[in-house]
Amino acid sequence: MTTDIEPRTATLPGSKTRRPRAAQVAASPATPQPPRLPGRRNPKWIALGIVALCLGGLLSYVIYARVASEAAVVAAAQTVYRGEVIEQGDLATITLRGGSLPKAVPATQLSDLVGKRAAFDLVEGSVILSTAVVDVAVPAEGRAIVGLKLAPGRAPSNLLLPGSRVRLIAMPAAADSSMSDKLAGTIFVGSMIDQSQASDGTSILVNVDVDAGAAPTIATLAAQDRIVIVRDAGR
Repeated sequence: MTTDIEPRTATLPGSKTRRPRAAQVAASPATPQPPRLPGRRNPKWIALGIVALCLGGLLSYVIYARVASEAAVVAAAQTVYRGEVIEQGDLATITLRGGSLPKAVPATQLSDLVGKRAAFDLVEGSVILSTAVVDVAVPAEGRAIVGLKLAPGRAPSNLLLPGSRVRLIAMPAAADSSMSDKLAGTIFVGSMIDQSQASDGTSILVNVDVDAGAAPTIATLAAQDRIVIVRDAGR
């Protein structure tokens, strides 16, 4: 007969039972991860960011300066002759850069010009000034327009703007003239219509709105080259 005896591990009194290693590892607390240090910043990217900010600020300033210096004004879409009624199709808007012209009509007031009359010829593409339009026909009742050819020194240059008030002064007659001169120093008040350069390149041609009763006398003085135009301050 055979007897099987299972081996036993002797345990000494007072000794602890040894646990498997896997059980010890599972029972031990988890080891904390070390803190992550921030990555080192690339100086190239920092420099590129600064450059991008500077360029963005410069571009914003250029756009603002350009918009601030622009002005939308009314211009003639086609030529309107003196005295004609201005219609909607005769007007257009343009943008002026680098500032605006004095007395230029803003684009927001375009509709206010419709129905009025041209004080002088409005050439296609030209900027319309507030003095270029009137409510009534030119010349009005009791008024007349006189054309004058003035030699150099007889009128201020570049100051005879349309609509400006002027004085026409009669000069004395020539010294060898046998006619009695009663008109010397006579002053006639008028309003400028327009001016242009004469064909000789030195004289100027002006059209002046004057009283109808004084028009013949002014024309006679102009034919004798005895008219001087003066523009006063504030007129």
